[in-house]
Order: sequence, then C-alpha cells, then structure tokens
Amino acid sequence: MSAHWLVDLVPAERPKRVAYLFPHAGAGVSAVLALGRALAPDPHPVAIRLPGREALLDEPPVADLPALARQLADAIRTHADGAQIILYGHSSGSVLAYETARALEPRTAVLLAASAQQAPGTSVSTAAGCWDRPDDEFFAQVVADGYLPADLLDAPDILEMVAPALRADYRATHEHLTGAARWTPVASPILTIRGTQDHTVAEEDIAAWSALTTRGHTTAQLTAGHNLLRDRPAELADVLRHALP
Repeated sequence: MSAHWLVDLVPAERPKRVAYLFPHAGAGVSAVLALGRALAPDPHPVAIRLPGREALLDEPPVADLPALARQLADAIRTHADGAQIILYGHSSGSVLAYETARALEPRTAVLLAASAQQAPGTSVSTAAGCWDRPDDEFFAQVVADGYLPADLLDAPDILEMVAPALRADYRATHEHLTGAARWTPVASPILTIRGTQDHTVAEEDIAAWSALTTRGHTTAQLTAGHNLLRDRPAELADVLRHALP
C-alpha cells in the first residue's frame, strides 16, 4: 500500500545503492528533487512522498510517526531489492528517517543522515508545537522555518490546500519528540549536517545524535541557513556521497 510513497527521481536498473530522501514538514518530491539530481546516478535517488501532498493530495495525511516509519520500512525493503540503503532526512524528515532506520532492523542502512534537526531525546523548542495554533500563528511559524514563502500568506486558497499535511507533519514530529518514546541507538553510522547560519537548531543538539548510533557519528557544516535542500543541494550531495562507505 505504501509503495507509491516512494518516487524514483531518475530511471535506474538494479542500482547498487539507493538513497531514500525524506523532506521536511509538508513537503514532497519537489523539495528533494535538486538534491536527488545532484546525487544521481550513484546513489540512486528516491523521494519519500507521504499522503496529503502533491499527487497524493486527496489522501488523508498521517500523524502517527511510528506507523509511518513501519510502513516505509516495509516499502523500502521491497523497493531496495538487495541494494544498499541510505536514509537522509531534512529537518523533521530526519526524525522519520531515524524511526524508519529502527523499523528496518535487522536490515541496516549503510548511512543515516540528518540535516538541520535536533536529535530525538533533546529538549524540544516551543516552535515545534505550533501545529494546533490558529492559522495566522501557525503559518507565520512555517514561514519563519523557511518552508513557505512569505507571499503565500496572502493566498488563502493555497494555504487551505497545504495546511492538512503541514499540520499533520508538525503534529507527528512534536508529539513523537515529546512523548514517551525510547530513543534506542541504530546499527547504522550517522552523519549530521548543519548550516552555519541556522538559528533553529543548536550545535549541541546536533551533536546529541551521537548517542543514537552504535556505528559512529560524523558531522559536517555548510555555509547556509536552515533550508539546505533549497539553498545548497549540490554541496549537500557532495557531503552525503563523501560519507558513504
């Protein structure tokens, strides 16, 4: 059922390595397309597109993050078909990528990469819980996070269309991070990437990802703000490729 959540960004025949790209809250294929093209042909790029956005706009969004991770893990096992698995998430997509890595076990990803996201288990910022605020406050926060252009605040029809997926993603991430989940380490090496001008996540909260792996943690920084997918896709691809075994 969740197989259609995986979108191959370029044609490929039995690739040896597949990178599954988890975009930020409310986003889909378009958010990771530039990164995918920069990564191709090796590793082969595949976008994660969840219900409630783009071609799946008519499907209800899912706000249960562990359930999403389990379904994605099942779909990825089948899709990878023996190829090495790489999981990369940006911002809240990093949390879903981490949970998917846990759900994949005993199959392990050769790399779990996370950008612009505090580690699960660290204190959660107030902004993360904005999913249930009135529209004006919620969308102001989404704009501040860099995931909507400010001029869309004057386009209520578009906001109404994207609101369900955005709210579901913000809610799923916030409730998962503030809930009773146990943050067990994964058997995959972890790479974390942060923009040097990103004021939404502290360096120490990025460093805390080291507690979530039994296979080593490396870090990288790019001269950028929070939205590395939009602003530095080529450099991000280089960092990811360099970290691969």
